[in-house]
Amino acid sequence: MTSTDPPQTTARTPYRFGFILNTAIGNMTRYLNLRKYAQREPDVELTWAPVSHYTAPDVPSRLRFLPAPLFMRARVLQQAWPFLRRLDDFDAVMIHLFEADVLCALRGCLRARPLRFSSTDEAPITDRANYPLYPNELAKSRLRQRARLALDLWRVRHTDYFLPFSHWGAGILTRDCGVPGERVQALHVGMDLELWRWVPQPSRAPGQRLRLLFVGGDFVRKGGPLLLQVFKAHFQDIAELHLVTKQAPKELPANAHVHADFEPNDERLRQLYAQMDVLVVPTTADIGPLWVFLEAMTMGLPIISTEVGASTEVVRNGETGFTMKVGDGEALRQAIQHVCDRPGLAREMGLRGRSLIDREYNAAVNVPSIVRTMKEAVDRQRAGRGRLP
Repeated sequence: MTSTDPPQTTARTPYRFGFILNTAIGNMTRYLNLRKYAQREPDVELTWAPVSHYTAPDVPSRLRFLPAPLFMRARVLQQAWPFLRRLDDFDAVMIHLFEADVLCALRGCLRARPLRFSSTDEAPITDRANYPLYPNELAKSRLRQRARLALDLWRVRHTDYFLPFSHWGAGILTRDCGVPGERVQALHVGMDLELWRWVPQPSRAPGQRLRLLFVGGDFVRKGGPLLLQVFKAHFQDIAELHLVTKQAPKELPANAHVHADFEPNDERLRQLYAQMDVLVVPTTADIGPLWVFLEAMTMGLPIISTEVGASTEVVRNGETGFTMKVGDGEALRQAIQHVCDRPGLAREMGLRGRSLIDREYNAAVNVPSIVRTMKEAVDRQRAGRGRLP
């Protein structure tokens, strides 16, 4: 993957925007959708810098001498550097990468251009008791926690605008970090509905096995072990479970199947969604809303998940699916049983989920809104009104 792709040029390009985006795991879908629909804007010159936090062990690098955490960050900056050297070429940049965010904030102390838009699912961890902490965050010492929060709050103060994925993230920025509401707009890139075409399926016939789907790269963090436990104890004789992951355990209960070779926006994954009855991802820590939730809802599936981060913005309990506390195996069993016993209700939930996607998570609508927001900010700066306070 190249660090910086050539810009898209047009005869007249009054706006020059750069995008430096994380493409690891689910973020690749976001990158592809954003790029596809942004490139339809006729009056913008676009430059793309896709960057991944992951470097395969067999990829040679002169940075291998560094400890693993430093190696990862150094590789990120190595990939991003060709783009970062060209910041003077842009009117505005969108950043979804911590390391680049910090460097651009430092530069912004000296130069007003380009305008910097931070776009991410994360937010500063201002309240650890109510934040879905990932395992690496739980392992940090108090000194590292305080240092990271101080850096995040400094970075927030030196960022022009924020386009978080969720209202949950926007709330932390405005409520806990003091960012003026005019500088924050929750805008998710959304689903590519030209690719994800939904054809309504008939309800599950009486006596037919319930078809459960799990999709998650990090099998443990996404709640895979709990799902396997509940499935083995209560549903393996009356249901089938499909696991889309590269981390499934070798020993699986009867009627559990693994799919380990799907790619972002994979046609085979879309076909699998179309054959399922419900998506079940009892995640232990996610900021969300997860791409897999949006994918499943696009294909008319109800969701069973947990109350973490922004997940409840799309998984609305009793409306588009069922939610529960993290680790509650009995609540998970009851939710699956409810879907099993009432296929008509599950279908209604799936229809409501699809309607939510059409209204709020359509990339053909949301991406032009993102680009328009960037244009308006550039127009204000050019008119001499500068940045918002």
